[in-house]
Amino acid sequence: MKNRILILSVLQLVVLGSLASSLAAEEAASSKAPPVISQSSSGLFTTHYAAGVQCVTVPDVDSNTFGVHVSGLVEGTLPSGIYLEMDGSIFLDYDQDHLDPHHTPIWTMVHLGLSDPIAESKTPGAWHFSWVGDIDTTLNTGGIELDFKATPGVAAGVKWGILSLGAKLGLGYFMLEIDDDVPRERGYGRDDLRNHAWAITPALNATLQFTPHFKLTGWAQEWHDGGTWLETKYFAALDWDLSRIIPHADLLLSVETTQYNLSPYAPTNAQPGYLPILPWDDERLIKLSVDVKW
Repeated sequence: MKNRILILSVLQLVVLGSLASSLAAEEAASSKAPPVISQSSSGLFTTHYAAGVQCVTVPDVDSNTFGVHVSGLVEGTLPSGIYLEMDGSIFLDYDQDHLDPHHTPIWTMVHLGLSDPIAESKTPGAWHFSWVGDIDTTLNTGGIELDFKATPGVAAGVKWGILSLGAKLGLGYFMLEIDDDVPRERGYGRDDLRNHAWAITPALNATLQFTPHFKLTGWAQEWHDGGTWLETKYFAALDWDLSRIIPHADLLLSVETTQYNLSPYAPTNAQPGYLPILPWDDERLIKLSVDVKW
């Protein structure tokens, strides 16, 4: 199982790196100007590279796992006018923790996003109504083997001065598989580890651009299988533009909180006092990184 996770992680990052290299090569061949993000059909892309430190904290069991990470992102507009975003991160933990005694201390996060306006303002960025599609994968965290979501939907956004607001509604595939080490000790078998469903997912996001060099962003998103809540994520980040010190660089401090519903994993006819599949149901990823655009 661990070998499979490592192979999948490497393959994801190799694919992202290959796509990024191909897009960068196309841009170099088509123009000598530095790449910029464009909302036109010019097909220009920006590549980001980042490195930093992180801490994964699980308050329910007083767990704090520190580590380092690297990531890459490519974003821009295809010739068809569709906006594309691909990013991936690989994390290396200093894993001296009791959360999962058999945890392989390498894990990954990968995101692919597409969007295209259905209607938008004549003033660039004032408002839009768009179709969107997102694929998100997290592999091999301390207690989660695989968290996979594929969601098409619609999104709308408006901008008033320094404030930008957005909302999104999607319907897609949700799958969460629990790592087997801790559940096995609690009497769960391999067939008990996976929950998947067609899920509705609403999301809200906001950005405050306090100055040209400093902004605050945040978003919240939930997943529901009909009337059953499945998962919630909250995210907030402070972004300092360091370009006056380091060309094309930003310093990012972010916190992402994930809350899981573990009741779908409960044994059939579970009695009061049964042990849940994990001894915790939420975690926080705190990251400090430097992002450089090319």
